[in-house]
Amino acid sequence: MLVSNNGLLNILLPNDNKVLKDVLKQADTKSLEQMLKNNSTSVNDVLKELFNNIKDGTKSNTTIENILKNSNIFKDLGNVSSNLSNLLENISTDENLQKFKPLIENFLKNIKDLDANSLKEQLKNSGVFLESKLSLNPNTKLENVLTQIQNLIKDINTPQAKQVNELINKLLQTVQNPNIQNQAELTNNLKSLTTSLQNLNNSLNSNQTQNLSNLTTQLNSLVNNATLIESKIENNSSLQNIQTNQLKDVNNPQIKELMNFQTKELLTMIKSDILQSPILQNKNILPMIDNLLKMPDLFIKAENLQNIISSNNLSTFSNNFASNLTPLLETLKENLQSLNPNNSNLQNHLSKLVDKVEHLIQDMINNPKNETKLNDDMKSILLQMQDELASKSDPKSADLAKQIDKLLTQIDYHQLTSLTSNSNYVYLPFFWEMLEDGTIEMKKNDEEKFYCQINLTLKDFGKVDLMLGLYDKNKLDLTIYAQREHFKIELRDNLQKLKIALNNVDLIPVNIKLLDMKDEEKQEQPTQIYMNNAYNQVINSSIDIRV
Repeated sequence: MLVSNNGLLNILLPNDNKVLKDVLKQADTKSLEQMLKNNSTSVNDVLKELFNNIKDGTKSNTTIENILKNSNIFKDLGNVSSNLSNLLENISTDENLQKFKPLIENFLKNIKDLDANSLKEQLKNSGVFLESKLSLNPNTKLENVLTQIQNLIKDINTPQAKQVNELINKLLQTVQNPNIQNQAELTNNLKSLTTSLQNLNNSLNSNQTQNLSNLTTQLNSLVNNATLIESKIENNSSLQNIQTNQLKDVNNPQIKELMNFQTKELLTMIKSDILQSPILQNKNILPMIDNLLKMPDLFIKAENLQNIISSNNLSTFSNNFASNLTPLLETLKENLQSLNPNNSNLQNHLSKLVDKVEHLIQDMINNPKNETKLNDDMKSILLQMQDELASKSDPKSADLAKQIDKLLTQIDYHQLTSLTSNSNYVYLPFFWEMLEDGTIEMKKNDEEKFYCQINLTLKDFGKVDLMLGLYDKNKLDLTIYAQREHFKIELRDNLQKLKIALNNVDLIPVNIKLLDMKDEEKQEQPTQIYMNNAYNQVINSSIDIRV
Protein backbone atom coordinates (compact mmCIF):
# COMPACT_ATOMS: atom_id res chain seq x y z
CA MET A 1 0.00 0.00 0.00
CA LEU A 2 1.47 3.31 -1.09
CA VAL A 3 0.45 6.08 1.24
CA SER A 4 0.36 9.62 -0.10
CA ASN A 5 1.69 12.37 2.14
CA ASN A 6 -0.81 14.95 0.89
CA GLY A 7 -3.89 13.15 2.12
CA LEU A 8 -2.68 13.33 5.70
CA LEU A 9 -2.35 17.10 5.70
CA ASN A 10 -6.09 17.79 5.71
CA ILE A 11 -7.17 15.67 8.66
CA LEU A 12 -7.17 18.27 11.44
CA LEU A 13 -8.96 21.57 11.92
CA PRO A 14 -6.94 24.81 12.26
CA ASN A 15 -6.02 25.99 15.73
CA ASP A 16 -6.23 29.63 16.83
CA ASN A 17 -4.16 29.50 20.01
CA LYS A 18 -1.77 32.46 19.47
CA VAL A 19 0.31 31.69 22.54
CA LEU A 20 0.80 28.13 21.33
CA LYS A 21 1.85 29.42 17.91
CA ASP A 22 4.46 31.66 19.50
CA VAL A 23 5.87 28.81 21.59
CA LEU A 24 6.07 26.49 18.59
CA LYS A 25 7.59 29.26 16.51
CA GLN A 26 10.51 29.22 18.90
CA ALA A 27 10.39 25.39 19.11
CA ASP A 28 10.70 25.68 22.91
CA THR A 29 9.72 22.28 24.30
CA LYS A 30 10.06 23.41 27.93
CA SER A 31 7.60 26.27 27.43
CA LEU A 32 5.32 23.90 25.57
CA GLU A 33 5.31 21.41 28.42
CA GLN A 34 4.63 24.17 30.94
CA MET A 35 1.61 25.32 28.92
CA LEU A 36 0.19 21.81 29.02
CA LYS A 37 0.75 21.57 32.76
CA ASN A 38 -1.18 24.84 33.18
CA ASN A 39 -4.03 23.42 31.02
CA SER A 40 -3.80 26.40 28.66
CA THR A 41 -3.64 24.05 25.70
CA SER A 42 -3.79 20.32 24.92
CA VAL A 43 -1.65 17.75 23.16
CA ASN A 44 -4.27 17.59 20.43
CA ASP A 45 -4.00 21.38 19.93
CA VAL A 46 -0.23 21.01 19.58
CA LEU A 47 -0.62 18.32 16.92
CA LYS A 48 -3.15 20.43 15.01
CA GLU A 49 -0.79 23.38 14.96
CA LEU A 50 2.16 21.23 13.87
CA PHE A 51 0.10 19.79 11.01
CA ASN A 52 -0.69 23.35 9.95
CA ASN A 53 3.01 24.21 10.14
CA ILE A 54 3.67 21.50 7.54
CA LYS A 55 0.84 22.73 5.31
CA ASP A 56 1.94 26.36 5.30
CA GLY A 57 5.68 25.58 5.34
CA THR A 58 6.40 27.71 8.42
CA LYS A 59 8.41 24.98 10.10
CA SER A 60 10.77 22.36 8.69
CA ASN A 61 10.13 18.64 9.02
CA THR A 62 13.30 18.30 11.08
CA THR A 63 12.17 20.90 13.60
CA ILE A 64 8.75 19.28 13.98
CA GLU A 65 10.28 15.82 14.27
CA ASN A 66 12.57 17.07 17.06
CA ILE A 67 9.57 18.50 18.93
CA LEU A 68 7.64 15.24 18.56
CA LYS A 69 10.47 12.95 19.61
CA ASN A 70 12.10 15.04 22.31
CA SER A 71 9.14 16.51 24.18
CA ASN A 72 7.93 14.51 27.19
CA ILE A 73 4.30 15.43 26.50
CA PHE A 74 4.21 12.90 23.69
CA LYS A 75 6.12 10.27 25.62
CA ASP A 76 3.42 10.37 28.29
CA LEU A 77 0.59 9.43 25.94
CA GLY A 78 0.91 5.79 27.00
CA ASN A 79 0.74 2.47 25.19
CA VAL A 80 -1.91 2.30 22.45
CA SER A 81 -2.57 -1.43 22.92
CA SER A 82 -3.04 -1.01 26.68
CA ASN A 83 -5.38 1.92 26.12
CA LEU A 84 -7.37 -0.15 23.61
CA SER A 85 -7.58 -3.00 26.14
CA ASN A 86 -8.95 -0.58 28.75
CA LEU A 87 -11.45 0.83 26.26
CA LEU A 88 -12.56 -2.68 25.34
CA GLU A 89 -13.18 -3.47 28.98
CA ASN A 90 -15.17 -0.27 29.54
CA ILE A 91 -17.48 -0.62 26.52
CA SER A 92 -18.50 -4.15 27.50
CA THR A 93 -21.41 -2.77 29.52
CA ASP A 94 -22.49 -0.09 27.03
CA GLU A 95 -25.25 -1.36 24.73
CA ASN A 96 -24.71 1.28 22.06
CA LEU A 97 -20.98 0.48 21.77
CA GLN A 98 -21.31 -3.30 21.89
CA LYS A 99 -21.18 -3.52 18.08
CA PHE A 100 -17.61 -2.19 18.16
CA LYS A 101 -16.38 -4.77 20.66
CA PRO A 102 -15.60 -7.59 18.14
CA LEU A 103 -13.77 -5.11 15.89
CA ILE A 104 -11.44 -4.03 18.69
CA GLU A 105 -11.04 -7.63 19.89
CA ASN A 106 -10.01 -8.65 16.38
CA PHE A 107 -7.42 -5.91 16.26
CA LEU A 108 -5.93 -6.72 19.67
CA LYS A 109 -4.30 -9.97 18.60
CA ASN A 110 -1.90 -11.56 21.04
CA ILE A 111 1.71 -11.55 19.90
CA LYS A 112 1.79 -15.33 20.38
CA ASP A 113 -0.81 -15.74 17.63
CA LEU A 114 0.82 -13.43 15.08
CA ASP A 115 2.30 -14.46 11.78
CA ALA A 116 3.73 -12.36 8.96
CA ASN A 117 0.40 -11.92 7.13
CA SER A 118 -1.62 -10.95 10.21
CA LEU A 119 1.10 -8.51 11.29
CA LYS A 120 0.95 -6.79 7.89
CA GLU A 121 -2.83 -6.49 8.26
CA GLN A 122 -2.44 -5.07 11.75
CA LEU A 123 0.02 -2.44 10.54
CA LYS A 124 -2.18 -1.55 7.57
CA ASN A 125 -5.23 -1.12 9.80
CA SER A 126 -3.49 0.69 12.67
CA GLY A 127 -5.25 3.94 11.72
CA VAL A 128 -2.02 5.66 10.66
CA PHE A 129 -2.93 5.17 6.98
CA LEU A 130 -6.69 5.87 7.08
CA GLU A 131 -6.70 9.22 5.26
CA SER A 132 -4.50 7.83 2.53
CA LYS A 133 -6.90 4.93 2.00
CA LEU A 134 -9.69 7.47 1.59
CA SER A 135 -7.74 9.74 -0.74
CA LEU A 136 -6.39 7.07 -3.08
CA ASN A 137 -8.57 5.43 -5.72
CA PRO A 138 -7.96 1.63 -5.65
CA ASN A 139 -6.64 1.78 -9.23
CA THR A 140 -4.41 4.83 -8.78
CA LYS A 141 -1.31 2.81 -7.97
CA LEU A 142 -1.83 0.56 -10.99
CA GLU A 143 -2.31 3.57 -13.25
CA ASN A 144 0.90 5.15 -11.93
CA VAL A 145 2.94 2.00 -12.61
CA LEU A 146 1.51 1.61 -16.12
CA THR A 147 2.31 5.25 -16.90
CA GLN A 148 5.87 4.78 -15.61
CA ILE A 149 6.36 1.82 -17.94
CA GLN A 150 4.92 3.68 -20.91
CA ASN A 151 7.21 6.67 -20.33
CA LEU A 152 10.21 4.39 -19.95
CA ILE A 153 9.73 2.57 -23.28
CA LYS A 154 8.39 5.45 -25.40
CA ASP A 155 11.65 5.76 -27.37
CA ILE A 156 12.10 2.03 -28.03
CA ASN A 157 11.07 1.13 -31.57
CA THR A 158 10.82 -2.67 -31.51
CA PRO A 159 7.94 -5.18 -31.94
CA GLN A 160 8.25 -6.13 -28.25
CA ALA A 161 7.93 -2.50 -27.15
CA LYS A 162 4.94 -2.00 -29.46
CA GLN A 163 3.21 -5.01 -27.94
CA VAL A 164 3.81 -3.69 -24.40
CA ASN A 165 2.49 -0.25 -25.34
CA GLU A 166 -0.70 -1.72 -26.83
CA LEU A 167 -1.33 -3.77 -23.71
CA ILE A 168 -0.79 -0.73 -21.48
CA ASN A 169 -3.25 1.38 -23.50
CA LYS A 170 -5.82 -1.38 -23.13
CA LEU A 171 -5.19 -1.62 -19.38
CA LEU A 172 -5.34 2.14 -18.87
CA GLN A 173 -8.69 2.26 -20.63
CA THR A 174 -10.00 -0.43 -18.28
CA VAL A 175 -8.59 1.28 -15.17
CA GLN A 176 -9.85 4.75 -16.11
CA ASN A 177 -13.37 3.48 -16.88
CA PRO A 178 -14.39 1.42 -13.85
CA ASN A 179 -17.96 0.97 -15.14
CA ILE A 180 -16.73 -1.40 -17.82
CA GLN A 181 -14.06 -2.99 -15.65
CA ASN A 182 -13.87 -6.75 -15.69
CA GLN A 183 -11.64 -7.91 -12.86
CA ALA A 184 -10.75 -11.29 -14.40
CA GLU A 185 -9.90 -9.64 -17.73
CA LEU A 186 -7.81 -7.00 -15.96
CA THR A 187 -5.82 -9.64 -14.07
CA ASN A 188 -5.24 -11.70 -17.22
CA ASN A 189 -4.08 -8.66 -19.16
CA LEU A 190 -1.66 -7.78 -16.36
CA LYS A 191 -0.23 -11.29 -16.49
CA SER A 192 0.21 -10.90 -20.25
CA LEU A 193 1.93 -7.58 -19.60
CA THR A 194 4.51 -9.15 -17.28
CA THR A 195 5.33 -11.74 -19.94
CA SER A 196 5.63 -9.04 -22.61
CA LEU A 197 7.83 -6.91 -20.36
CA GLN A 198 10.14 -9.84 -19.73
CA ASN A 199 10.35 -10.46 -23.47
CA LEU A 200 11.12 -6.78 -24.03
CA ASN A 201 13.78 -6.91 -21.34
CA ASN A 202 15.46 -9.89 -23.01
CA SER A 203 15.27 -8.25 -26.43
CA LEU A 204 17.34 -5.32 -25.17
CA ASN A 205 20.35 -7.63 -25.05
CA SER A 206 22.25 -8.02 -28.28
CA ASN A 207 22.11 -11.45 -29.89
CA GLN A 208 25.68 -12.04 -28.76
CA THR A 209 24.97 -11.29 -25.12
CA GLN A 210 21.39 -12.46 -24.54
CA ASN A 211 22.23 -16.06 -23.64
CA LEU A 212 25.08 -15.03 -21.35
CA SER A 213 22.79 -12.51 -19.65
CA ASN A 214 20.23 -15.26 -18.95
CA LEU A 215 22.94 -17.59 -17.63
CA THR A 216 24.30 -14.82 -15.38
CA THR A 217 20.82 -14.28 -13.94
CA GLN A 218 20.53 -18.01 -13.24
CA LEU A 219 23.93 -18.01 -11.56
CA ASN A 220 22.93 -15.07 -9.38
CA SER A 221 19.79 -16.96 -8.30
CA LEU A 222 21.84 -20.07 -7.46
CA VAL A 223 24.22 -18.02 -5.34
CA ASN A 224 21.32 -16.52 -3.38
CA ASN A 225 19.78 -19.95 -2.76
CA ALA A 226 23.11 -21.46 -1.74
CA THR A 227 23.79 -18.61 0.69
CA LEU A 228 20.47 -19.26 2.44
CA ILE A 229 21.23 -22.98 2.64
CA GLU A 230 24.68 -22.17 4.00
CA SER A 231 23.18 -19.97 6.70
CA LYS A 232 20.66 -22.65 7.70
CA ILE A 233 23.35 -25.32 7.91
CA GLU A 234 25.62 -23.15 10.01
CA ASN A 235 22.93 -22.01 12.43
CA ASN A 236 21.34 -25.42 12.92
CA SER A 237 24.65 -27.21 13.32
CA SER A 238 25.74 -24.94 16.17
CA LEU A 239 22.51 -25.20 18.18
CA GLN A 240 22.47 -27.72 21.03
CA ASN A 241 19.52 -29.97 21.80
CA ILE A 242 17.95 -29.41 18.39
CA GLN A 243 15.61 -32.08 17.07
CA THR A 244 17.66 -34.69 15.21
CA ASN A 245 15.35 -34.87 12.21
CA GLN A 246 15.40 -31.10 11.73
CA LEU A 247 19.19 -30.99 11.76
CA LYS A 248 19.39 -33.98 9.44
CA ASP A 249 17.07 -32.34 6.90
CA VAL A 250 18.91 -29.03 6.84
CA ASN A 251 22.44 -30.41 6.99
CA ASN A 252 21.86 -33.11 4.40
CA PRO A 253 25.09 -33.46 2.36
CA GLN A 254 23.01 -34.22 -0.73
CA ILE A 255 21.67 -30.66 -0.73
CA LYS A 256 25.19 -29.25 -0.93
CA GLU A 257 26.22 -31.83 -3.52
CA LEU A 258 23.24 -30.94 -5.71
CA MET A 259 23.98 -27.21 -5.38
CA ASN A 260 27.65 -27.80 -6.28
CA PHE A 261 26.64 -29.87 -9.30
CA GLN A 262 24.08 -27.34 -10.58
CA THR A 263 26.49 -24.44 -10.18
CA LYS A 264 29.38 -26.16 -11.94
CA GLU A 265 27.06 -27.22 -14.73
CA LEU A 266 26.02 -23.59 -15.16
CA LEU A 267 29.65 -22.43 -15.02
CA THR A 268 30.49 -24.87 -17.82
CA MET A 269 27.66 -23.44 -19.93
CA ILE A 270 28.89 -19.88 -19.30
CA LYS A 271 32.44 -20.89 -20.27
CA SER A 272 31.18 -22.48 -23.48
CA ASP A 273 29.13 -19.42 -24.34
CA ILE A 274 32.14 -17.13 -23.87
CA LEU A 275 34.43 -19.34 -25.95
CA GLN A 276 31.96 -19.29 -28.83
CA SER A 277 31.63 -15.49 -28.81
CA PRO A 278 34.93 -13.64 -29.21
CA ILE A 279 33.29 -10.33 -28.26
CA LEU A 280 32.55 -11.75 -24.80
CA GLN A 281 36.01 -13.04 -24.06
CA ASN A 282 37.71 -11.38 -21.13
CA LYS A 283 41.13 -12.44 -19.88
CA ASN A 284 39.87 -12.49 -16.28
CA ILE A 285 36.63 -14.43 -16.68
CA LEU A 286 37.89 -17.78 -18.03
CA PRO A 287 40.61 -18.27 -15.37
CA MET A 288 38.05 -17.52 -12.65
CA ILE A 289 35.67 -20.10 -14.07
CA ASP A 290 38.46 -22.70 -14.37
CA ASN A 291 39.51 -22.16 -10.74
CA LEU A 292 35.91 -22.55 -9.56
CA LEU A 293 35.43 -25.72 -11.60
CA LYS A 294 38.53 -27.22 -9.97
CA MET A 295 37.18 -26.66 -6.45
CA PRO A 296 35.74 -29.88 -4.96
CA ASP A 297 33.34 -27.93 -2.75
CA LEU A 298 32.13 -24.39 -3.51
CA PHE A 299 30.90 -24.08 0.08
CA ILE A 300 34.51 -23.91 1.28
CA LYS A 301 36.26 -20.57 0.98
CA ALA A 302 38.93 -20.56 -1.69
CA GLU A 303 41.30 -18.40 0.31
CA ASN A 304 41.88 -18.39 4.04
CA LEU A 305 40.93 -14.85 4.90
CA GLN A 306 41.04 -13.96 8.59
CA ASN A 307 37.76 -12.43 9.76
CA ILE A 308 38.16 -9.75 12.40
CA ILE A 309 35.11 -9.94 14.63
CA SER A 310 34.63 -7.46 17.47
CA SER A 311 33.56 -8.66 20.90
CA ASN A 312 30.10 -7.13 20.55
CA ASN A 313 29.44 -8.79 17.18
CA LEU A 314 27.36 -11.91 17.84
CA SER A 315 27.39 -13.11 14.25
CA THR A 316 30.12 -15.32 12.82
CA PHE A 317 28.39 -16.08 9.52
CA SER A 318 30.71 -16.18 6.54
CA ASN A 319 28.96 -16.81 3.23
CA ASN A 320 31.72 -18.83 1.60
CA PHE A 321 29.66 -19.82 -1.43
CA ALA A 322 28.86 -16.22 -2.31
CA SER A 323 32.45 -15.14 -1.57
CA ASN A 324 33.70 -17.64 -4.14
CA LEU A 325 31.18 -16.75 -6.84
CA THR A 326 30.69 -12.99 -6.35
CA PRO A 327 33.94 -11.90 -8.14
CA LEU A 328 32.87 -13.83 -11.22
CA LEU A 329 29.30 -12.51 -11.06
CA GLU A 330 30.48 -8.92 -10.78
CA THR A 331 32.91 -9.32 -13.68
CA LEU A 332 30.20 -10.87 -15.87
CA LYS A 333 27.77 -8.06 -15.08
CA GLU A 334 30.40 -5.38 -15.73
CA ASN A 335 31.25 -6.92 -19.11
CA LEU A 336 27.61 -7.25 -20.12
CA GLN A 337 27.04 -3.64 -19.16
CA SER A 338 30.07 -2.43 -21.13
CA LEU A 339 28.88 -4.36 -24.21
CA ASN A 340 25.37 -3.05 -23.85
CA PRO A 341 25.70 0.34 -22.08
CA ASN A 342 22.62 2.06 -23.52
CA ASN A 343 20.15 -0.60 -22.43
CA SER A 344 21.64 -1.76 -19.14
CA ASN A 345 20.04 0.96 -17.02
CA LEU A 346 16.76 0.57 -18.88
CA GLN A 347 16.72 -3.14 -18.13
CA ASN A 348 17.22 -2.49 -14.43
CA HIS A 349 14.23 -0.14 -14.37
CA LEU A 350 12.08 -2.58 -16.32
CA SER A 351 12.93 -5.42 -13.95
CA LYS A 352 11.77 -3.34 -10.96
CA LEU A 353 8.55 -2.38 -12.74
CA VAL A 354 7.85 -6.03 -13.62
CA ASP A 355 8.20 -6.81 -9.92
CA LYS A 356 5.69 -4.05 -9.08
CA VAL A 357 3.18 -5.37 -11.60
CA GLU A 358 3.50 -8.87 -10.15
CA HIS A 359 2.78 -7.47 -6.67
CA LEU A 360 -0.29 -5.67 -8.01
CA ILE A 361 -1.57 -8.90 -9.56
CA GLN A 362 -1.21 -10.65 -6.20
CA ASP A 363 -3.09 -7.80 -4.49
CA MET A 364 -5.94 -8.18 -6.98
CA ILE A 365 -6.10 -11.92 -6.36
CA ASN A 366 -6.23 -11.35 -2.60
CA ASN A 367 -8.79 -8.52 -2.91
CA PRO A 368 -10.76 -9.27 -6.12
CA LYS A 369 -13.37 -6.54 -5.55
CA ASN A 370 -10.68 -3.89 -5.01
CA GLU A 371 -12.54 -2.67 -1.93
CA THR A 372 -11.03 -0.32 0.62
CA LYS A 373 -12.02 -1.90 3.93
CA LEU A 374 -12.47 0.96 6.37
CA ASN A 375 -14.42 -1.02 8.96
CA ASP A 376 -11.23 -2.83 9.92
CA ASP A 377 -9.23 0.38 10.34
CA MET A 378 -8.69 1.34 13.99
CA LYS A 379 -9.00 5.09 13.47
CA SER A 380 -12.21 4.59 11.50
CA ILE A 381 -13.63 2.49 14.34
CA LEU A 382 -12.65 5.09 16.94
CA LEU A 383 -14.22 7.92 14.91
CA GLN A 384 -17.47 5.96 14.65
CA MET A 385 -17.45 5.41 18.41
CA GLN A 386 -16.80 9.11 18.92
CA ASP A 387 -19.91 9.91 16.84
CA GLU A 388 -21.98 7.52 18.95
CA LEU A 389 -20.97 9.34 22.12
CA ALA A 390 -21.25 12.90 20.77
CA SER A 391 -24.85 13.41 21.93
CA LYS A 392 -24.39 11.87 25.38
CA SER A 393 -23.50 13.77 28.53
CA ASP A 394 -23.57 11.17 31.29
CA PRO A 395 -20.32 10.62 33.28
CA LYS A 396 -19.62 7.17 31.83
CA SER A 397 -20.01 8.37 28.23
CA ALA A 398 -17.83 11.39 28.99
CA ASP A 399 -15.11 9.11 30.36
CA LEU A 400 -15.30 6.84 27.30
CA ALA A 401 -15.10 9.89 25.04
CA LYS A 402 -11.90 10.97 26.79
CA GLN A 403 -10.36 7.51 26.27
CA ILE A 404 -11.27 7.60 22.58
CA ASP A 405 -9.88 11.13 22.19
CA LYS A 406 -6.61 10.00 23.74
CA LEU A 407 -6.33 7.07 21.34
CA LEU A 408 -7.10 9.30 18.35
CA THR A 409 -4.43 11.73 19.55
CA GLN A 410 -1.93 8.86 19.75
CA ILE A 411 -2.71 7.84 16.16
CA ASP A 412 -2.43 11.47 14.99
CA TYR A 413 0.98 11.63 16.68
CA HIS A 414 2.18 8.59 14.74
CA GLN A 415 0.81 10.06 11.49
CA LEU A 416 2.61 13.35 12.01
CA THR A 417 5.85 11.63 13.02
CA SER A 418 5.63 9.50 9.87
CA LEU A 419 5.32 12.62 7.72
CA THR A 420 8.15 14.56 9.34
CA SER A 421 10.60 11.63 9.49
CA ASN A 422 9.86 10.44 5.93
CA SER A 423 9.01 6.99 7.22
CA ASN A 424 6.25 4.72 8.49
CA TYR A 425 6.07 5.33 12.24
CA VAL A 426 3.57 2.93 13.83
CA TYR A 427 2.80 1.74 17.34
CA LEU A 428 3.07 -2.02 17.97
CA PRO A 429 -0.41 -3.18 16.89
CA PHE A 430 -0.86 -6.25 19.09
CA PHE A 431 -1.24 -7.23 22.71
CA TRP A 432 1.80 -8.39 24.67
CA GLU A 433 1.76 -8.61 28.47
CA MET A 434 5.48 -7.86 28.71
CA LEU A 435 5.19 -4.70 26.61
CA GLU A 436 5.00 -1.31 28.32
CA ASP A 437 5.50 0.70 25.14
CA GLY A 438 6.73 0.14 21.62
CA THR A 439 6.98 1.63 18.14
CA ILE A 440 8.12 0.51 14.69
CA GLU A 441 9.73 2.96 12.26
CA MET A 442 10.38 1.83 8.69
CA LYS A 443 12.31 3.51 5.87
CA LYS A 444 13.52 2.47 2.47
CA ASN A 445 15.73 3.85 -0.27
CA ASP A 446 15.72 3.32 -4.04
CA GLU A 447 13.80 0.02 -3.72
CA GLU A 448 17.03 -1.73 -2.78
CA LYS A 449 17.56 -1.30 0.97
CA PHE A 450 15.00 -1.33 3.73
CA TYR A 451 15.53 -0.13 7.30
CA CYS A 452 13.49 -0.73 10.40
CA GLN A 453 13.85 0.51 13.96
CA ILE A 454 11.89 -1.20 16.74
CA ASN A 455 11.85 0.64 20.08
CA LEU A 456 10.61 -1.40 23.03
CA THR A 457 10.12 -0.78 26.72
CA LEU A 458 9.68 -4.17 28.38
CA LYS A 459 8.51 -4.82 31.93
CA ASP A 460 11.33 -7.21 32.81
CA PHE A 461 14.07 -6.14 30.40
CA GLY A 462 13.84 -2.35 30.25
CA LYS A 463 14.50 -0.45 27.02
CA VAL A 464 15.57 -2.36 23.93
CA ASP A 465 16.15 -0.74 20.51
CA LEU A 466 16.59 -2.93 17.44
CA MET A 467 17.96 -1.52 14.19
CA LEU A 468 17.52 -3.73 11.13
CA GLY A 469 18.87 -3.28 7.63
CA LEU A 470 17.58 -5.52 4.82
CA TYR A 471 19.44 -5.67 1.49
CA ASP A 472 19.82 -8.03 -1.48
CA LYS A 473 16.20 -9.04 -0.77
CA ASN A 474 16.95 -11.36 2.17
CA LYS A 475 20.24 -10.40 3.85
CA LEU A 476 19.80 -8.90 7.29
CA ASP A 477 22.01 -6.75 9.53
CA LEU A 478 20.74 -6.41 13.10
CA THR A 479 22.07 -4.05 15.78
CA ILE A 480 20.57 -4.28 19.27
CA TYR A 481 20.90 -1.60 21.95
CA ALA A 482 20.03 -3.12 25.35
CA GLN A 483 19.63 -1.39 28.70
CA ARG A 484 19.80 -4.30 31.16
CA GLU A 485 22.46 -6.95 31.57
CA HIS A 486 20.13 -9.91 32.12
CA PHE A 487 18.49 -9.21 28.75
CA LYS A 488 21.89 -9.38 27.05
CA ILE A 489 22.55 -12.73 28.75
CA GLU A 490 19.18 -14.07 27.57
CA LEU A 491 19.88 -12.86 24.05
CA ARG A 492 23.28 -14.55 23.89
CA ASP A 493 21.80 -17.79 25.29
CA ASN A 494 19.06 -17.81 22.65
CA LEU A 495 21.00 -16.36 19.74
CA GLN A 496 20.99 -19.52 17.64
CA LYS A 497 17.23 -19.88 18.03
CA LEU A 498 16.91 -16.32 16.75
CA LYS A 499 19.08 -17.08 13.74
CA ILE A 500 17.12 -20.23 12.95
CA ALA A 501 13.82 -18.35 13.26
CA LEU A 502 15.13 -15.81 10.74
CA ASN A 503 16.26 -18.63 8.44
CA ASN A 504 12.79 -20.16 8.66
CA VAL A 505 11.36 -17.07 6.95
CA ASP A 506 14.19 -17.17 4.37
CA LEU A 507 16.23 -14.35 5.92
CA ILE A 508 20.01 -14.57 6.21
CA PRO A 509 21.38 -12.97 9.42
CA VAL A 510 24.71 -11.69 8.12
CA ASN A 511 25.63 -9.37 11.01
CA ILE A 512 24.21 -9.24 14.53
CA LYS A 513 25.62 -6.76 17.04
CA LEU A 514 24.76 -6.19 20.70
CA LEU A 515 25.57 -2.76 22.14
CA ASP A 516 25.00 -1.06 25.48
CA MET A 517 22.30 1.56 25.78
CA LYS A 518 24.34 3.80 28.04
CA ASP A 519 22.20 6.93 28.19
CA GLU A 520 19.14 8.64 26.73
CA GLU A 521 21.18 10.69 24.25
CA LYS A 522 22.60 7.51 22.76
CA GLN A 523 19.19 6.37 21.55
CA GLU A 524 17.62 9.62 20.32
CA GLN A 525 18.20 8.87 16.66
CA PRO A 526 19.85 5.44 16.49
CA THR A 527 18.29 4.57 13.15
CA GLN A 528 19.82 7.57 11.41
CA ILE A 529 23.20 6.88 13.01
CA TYR A 530 22.92 3.23 12.00
CA MET A 531 22.01 4.01 8.41
CA ASN A 532 24.70 6.66 8.00
CA ASN A 533 27.39 4.39 9.40
CA ALA A 534 26.31 1.25 7.58
CA TYR A 535 25.38 2.50 4.13
CA ASN A 536 25.62 6.29 3.95
CA GLN A 537 22.46 6.42 1.86
CA VAL A 538 19.84 9.15 1.41
CA ILE A 539 16.34 8.00 2.26
CA ASN A 540 13.42 8.84 -0.05
CA SER A 541 10.58 10.88 1.45
CA SER A 542 7.26 9.06 1.45
CA ILE A 543 5.08 7.04 3.73
CA ASP A 544 5.12 3.62 2.15
CA ILE A 545 4.26 0.25 3.59
CA ARG A 546 4.39 -3.02 1.70
CA VAL A 547 1.44 -5.27 2.39
